[in-house]
Amino acid sequence: MTEDEFDAMLAESEPVELTGPPAQIRPVTFELISGDLRAYRWRLVAADGEILATSATSYRSADEARRVLTTLMAAMQRAPIVEADGPAAPQAG
Repeated sequence: MTEDEFDAMLAESEPVELTGPPAQIRPVTFELISGDLRAYRWRLVAADGEILATSATSYRSADEARRVLTTLMAAMQRAPIVEADGPAAPQAG
C-alpha cells in the first residue's frame, strides 16, 4: 500500500476513540534496532517482551527512524480500524 493509498483510506474512514480504563491499555515501547549496514529498523514491544509490530522498511539513520516513529505515533491517535480486502498476513510461528 502506498502512502497516498493509505491517506485516501484514512480520509474515507471514521475516527476511532479509545475508551475504557487506562489499566486495559498495555504499556509499550518503540525500540530502534541497528542493522548490519548501518540500517535502522523499529519494533513495538509490549512490557512483557512480546513484539507487537516491526517496521517493513529500514532507514538510513536513527534520526530518520525516529522521525518516522513520531509521524506514526501522531497518525495512530486518529487511525481508524477498517475492514481490509485480501488475504490475512501470515502468522509468525
